[in-house]
Amino acid sequence: MQLLRLKLVNFRQHEYTELEFGLGLTGIVGPNGSGKTTVLEAIAYALYGVPAARGTRETMRRRGAPTRARFEVELEFALGPHQYRLVRTMTVAELFQDGRSIANSTNAVTERVAGLLGMSRDEFFNTYFTGQKQLAVMASMTPMERQQFLSRVLGYERLRQAQDRVRAVRSELRAELAGIEQGLADPVQIEADLASAVAALDAARHAREAAESAEAAAIAEVATQAPQWATAQQRRTAWQGLDGERRIVEGKVARARGAFQAIDRELATAARAQSRISELAAALVSWDGLASERDALDRAAAAHAQHSRAVARRDQVRKRLADLEPQISLLATDEQVGALAAGRAEVGVVFEELERRRAERRTRWTQDDQEVRTKLAAFRERYRELEEQRALIDERGPEGICPTCGRPLGKDFTALLQLLGRQIDEVKVDGTYLRQRADQLKATPEDLRQLDAEREELETELRRRAEALGQAQAQLRQRTALEAERSELGEEIRALEAQLTGPEANYDAVRHEAVRTELAQLEPLRLERDQAVGLAARAQALASEAEAAEVTASKVEAELAALDGRLVALDWNAEAFAAIERQVREGEAALAATRVELARSTANVEGAERLRGAALARRADRVAKAEAALRLGAQVNLHHELDRAFGDLRTELTLQMRPDLQEHASTLLSDLTAGRYPDLELDEHYVPLIVEDGEAKPVISGGEEDIVNLALRLAISQMIAERAGHPLSLLVLDEVFGSLDDERRAGVLDLLRGLSDRFPQVILITHVEGMQDVFDRVIRMSYDVARAVTTAIEEAPDHGDVAA
Repeated sequence: MQLLRLKLVNFRQHEYTELEFGLGLTGIVGPNGSGKTTVLEAIAYALYGVPAARGTRETMRRRGAPTRARFEVELEFALGPHQYRLVRTMTVAELFQDGRSIANSTNAVTERVAGLLGMSRDEFFNTYFTGQKQLAVMASMTPMERQQFLSRVLGYERLRQAQDRVRAVRSELRAELAGIEQGLADPVQIEADLASAVAALDAARHAREAAESAEAAAIAEVATQAPQWATAQQRRTAWQGLDGERRIVEGKVARARGAFQAIDRELATAARAQSRISELAAALVSWDGLASERDALDRAAAAHAQHSRAVARRDQVRKRLADLEPQISLLATDEQVGALAAGRAEVGVVFEELERRRAERRTRWTQDDQEVRTKLAAFRERYRELEEQRALIDERGPEGICPTCGRPLGKDFTALLQLLGRQIDEVKVDGTYLRQRADQLKATPEDLRQLDAEREELETELRRRAEALGQAQAQLRQRTALEAERSELGEEIRALEAQLTGPEANYDAVRHEAVRTELAQLEPLRLERDQAVGLAARAQALASEAEAAEVTASKVEAELAALDGRLVALDWNAEAFAAIERQVREGEAALAATRVELARSTANVEGAERLRGAALARRADRVAKAEAALRLGAQVNLHHELDRAFGDLRTELTLQMRPDLQEHASTLLSDLTAGRYPDLELDEHYVPLIVEDGEAKPVISGGEEDIVNLALRLAISQMIAERAGHPLSLLVLDEVFGSLDDERRAGVLDLLRGLSDRFPQVILITHVEGMQDVFDRVIRMSYDVARAVTTAIEEAPDHGDVAA
C-alpha cells in the first residue's frame, strides 16, 4: 500500500489542508499541538469511518466553522495495480477505483476497504502505524499479557474465536441430542397401544354394521305409510282451500249488506234536503245585490288607499331631496382624492429609501459586533490553554515529560517555555485590541441613531397622509352613493306626480261596513242552501245505487251457499287425520334414531382409525428420532475433534511465534545498528536481549532500548503484513525518537533510509527540529492562533551539507 494524497476540509483544526505523499522518507514537522497527529487520525477516518477516530462525528468538525460549511476527508492511495480515491463527509462516503465508483455508502465503503486491505481496523493500525508511546508498548506488560498481545495483533485470536464457535455448536448439538434421547418412547408400550387400537377398530366396525341394518328396516316401515299419508294430506289441503274461500265470500256478503243499508240512509237525507231548499230561498233574496255592491265598494277602497300612499311617499321624497344637496356639497371629489394619493406616494418612496439605508447600516454594525465577540472568545480560550500548558511545564521543570512524545524535555525546556511565552504575548495583544473594539461596538453608532430619528419623523408624516387619504376616499364613496340616491329619488317623484294627476275616486266607508255586516249574517244560510242543493241533486243516483247493491248482495249469498255444500260433500275428519299423522311421525322418529346411532358408530370407527394411525405415527417417529440421535452423536464427536485440533494448532502457532518474531527482529536490528548487534533474543517472558560479541545481555541505555523496540515494532508489523498477504510497503512513525540524542536520531533515520528496499514509503511525524536534511520531503505544520487553524507548507529538504 502507498499513500498518494490527503485533503482535509474543516477536520479538527484543519480548515483546508492538502498533502502530497511520495516514496522515501517524508517528515511532518511542527510544534506540539500544531495538528500533526491529526493527519493520522484523518487517514484512519477515511479508511474505517467514525469508529477509527477520536470522539464522535460532531466533535470532528472544526471549531468555529460555519454551520453549513463543508466537512470532508479525501484520501488517494495505491494498492497493487490499482489506484483508489476515498471521500468521506459527515454522512456520506464513496470509493473510486481507477476513477470508477465501486461503493457509495458509509457501511459499504468501510466493508470494501477492509476487504481490499485484507485487514480489520486494529490489524491495519498495528501493521502500518506506530503512534506516540507505542514503541515500548510491551515493556509495561506482564509475560502473559505480552503473549496475549502478540497473539491478538498477529491474528491468532481468530483461532480462539473459531474454537469458541465450534464449542458453542457442540453444546447446541449435545443439548439437541439429549432432548431427542429423553423424548424416545418405550417401544413395548407403543406396540401395546397399537394392538389396543386395532381391537377397538374391529368392535366399532361391527357396531356400525348393526346400525346400518336397523336404518334399512326403519326406512321400509316409513315407505309403507307413505301412500295413506299422502292421500290424507291432499284431502286436508282441499278442505283448507274451501274453508279459506268460504271466509272470503262471507266477508263479501257482510260488506254488500252494509253498502245497501248506507245508501238507504242517504236517500232519506236527500228527501229532507229537498224540502229545506224552498224554506231558504225566501231568506236569501237580497244576497246577490249585496254581493255586487260589496265588490264595487272594495274596488273604491283600494283606489282610495293607493292615492293616500302616493301622496305620503311624494312628501317623503321631496324632504329627502332637500336634505341631500348640502350633504353632497361637503364631501370630497375625485380631484381632491388624487392629490392626496400622489402626496402620500412621494413620502412613501422617501421612507422606503431611508429604511433600506438604515437596515444596511444596522446589519453591518451587528455583523461587526458578532465577529469581534467570536474572535475574542476564541482568543480567551487559546490564552487559557497556553497559560495552563506553560504553568504545567514550568512546574515540572527540565525533567518533566513532554506532553506530545512522553520523553523528558531536557534542553528543549527553555526553548519550549519561550515559545509558549511568545504565543501568550501575541494572544494577549490581539485579545486586548478585540476587547476594546467590542466595547466600542456596544453603543449604537451616531449615523444609525440619526437614521432612526429621520425614520420616525417620516413614519409620522406617512401615517398622517395615509389617514387623510383614507378619510377622503371614504367621503368619495359616500358622495357617489348619495348622488346615485338623488337620481333614483328624482325618477320616483316624477312617477308619483304622474300617478296623482286626475280627480280622486269617491268612497263611502260607512256603507261599505254595513254591506259587509249584512253579508256576514246571511253567510250561514247560504252555505246550508248550497249543501241542500247538492244532496237533492244525488237523490236519483242514490236510487240506482241501492238497486245495484241489492243485486250484489243476493249474488254473494248464493256463492256462500254453494261453498257450504262442497264442504259437506268433502267429508273431511280432523281426528282421523291426526291419527294417521301420529303414526307417520313415530315412524320418522324411529328412522331418525337409527340414523343417529349409525352416525355415532361411524364416528367411533373414525376415532378408532385415528388412534391406530397415531400409534403407527409414534412408532415411525421413534424410528426417525433414533436415526437422528445417531447422526447427532456423530456430529458431536466431529466437533469434539475440531475443538482439539484448533487447540493443538493454537499451541503450535504460539510456540512458533517467539522464534519467528526473534528472527525478523534480529534481521532488522542488525540493519538498524549497521551490524553491531546482529542478533536479538526473546526469553520465555518475551523480554528482549541483545547479542554482542556472542553474549546475550539486557538492554540498558535509552537509545538501545528505542532501537530494540523499533526493531520489534517493525518485525511485528512485517509478520502481520505477511499473514495478510500484503508486502510491508508503508510505515508511519509518530513521535518515536523522544529519548534519542541528535546523533542517534540521525543514525536511525539513515538506517531507515537504508531499508528503502523493504519499506519504500516511510512517514515520520516529529516536533524535533534540525532533521530536515535527512528527509526526502518535508511538510511543516503550524498553528495560526488568530484564526485557530492549522496550516501545512511543503518545504524543500536541506541537503546542502550532504552535497558538500
